[in-house]
Amino acid sequence: MEFMKSVYPRSRFALIFVVSAIFLTPAKVSAFAASSVAGRADNALNAKTSVSENSSSKFESSVDEALLLANLDVSEKTGENDDKEKSSETFGKEIGIADGLFQENGTQRLAQFDQKDRQENEGSKACAVCPEMVSIPGHKFAIGKYAVTFNEWDACVAAGGCGAYVPSDNGWGRGNRPVVNVSWEDAQAYIRWLSDKTGKHYRLPTEEEWKIAALAGSTTAYYWGNDVGRNNANCDGCGSEWDNRRTAPVGSFKPNAFGLYDMMGNVWQWTDTCWQGNCAKRMFFGGSWNHRPQDMRTTTRNWFNTNKRMRYLGFRLARTLP
Repeated sequence: MEFMKSVYPRSRFALIFVVSAIFLTPAKVSAFAASSVAGRADNALNAKTSVSENSSSKFESSVDEALLLANLDVSEKTGENDDKEKSSETFGKEIGIADGLFQENGTQRLAQFDQKDRQENEGSKACAVCPEMVSIPGHKFAIGKYAVTFNEWDACVAAGGCGAYVPSDNGWGRGNRPVVNVSWEDAQAYIRWLSDKTGKHYRLPTEEEWKIAALAGSTTAYYWGNDVGRNNANCDGCGSEWDNRRTAPVGSFKPNAFGLYDMMGNVWQWTDTCWQGNCAKRMFFGGSWNHRPQDMRTTTRNWFNTNKRMRYLGFRLARTLP
């Protein structure tokens, strides 16, 4: 069972928190604060919480209370969209169902799907500024070939959409990098604009759709194998030039068997799935440039409030097919 990496300032308070969290939080909840280059330079302390894989799935109303008790007031250099305040980030988390429930019969046979056929079957771009979509073999949905980029987001803003919101790029550059500092609600604004522009109904993928697309018929921990290896993705420990520094331009690594890029690493990706029936909180998956390799696995399930904007959080689109 995997838990998100938390990074806190090296202090007695961090030790008190870890000890308290063990006794005060439910087995499947942990407080989370994003790691950063600045944090590491200040000798940040990694505080990791783990539980037995045999833990029960009880997740009652006490979760919110426990999460409040686990909150830390963490100072982080996050960019202008974090309101330039100290960020107290509560990360709800539960370990997901076994990967096998989300795998398809035929596994690697699906990997042979011809790219040209894929593009002709709703895989082509709907317009010059629209994200390219790829249909998923054996399923009636398509998903973005890449995470939505700054180029695509900025086209929405230039056309009068997306609430005129211009998210910060944290000084890393815009263009073909995945858009970050966008909330679930921001993603909905982009989806409304793109759907109106194209006459097609776009949306975010569900949890199950995201997992199917990410694994691409594989039965391993990552879609490229059981070991993280080197330079297969962008994370804190993936061996890329961007590790724990910044996002990479989309498509910088090899795609999975469905031709999808960056399904693991680079940026976390919002989904449409509500957390424990509470739709004020939505789930996201995939890990990011400043989180551990383990966090990229499809069995790691996380949520944020729908208005949360973070420098490691983006999204990709989905569409239902006939």
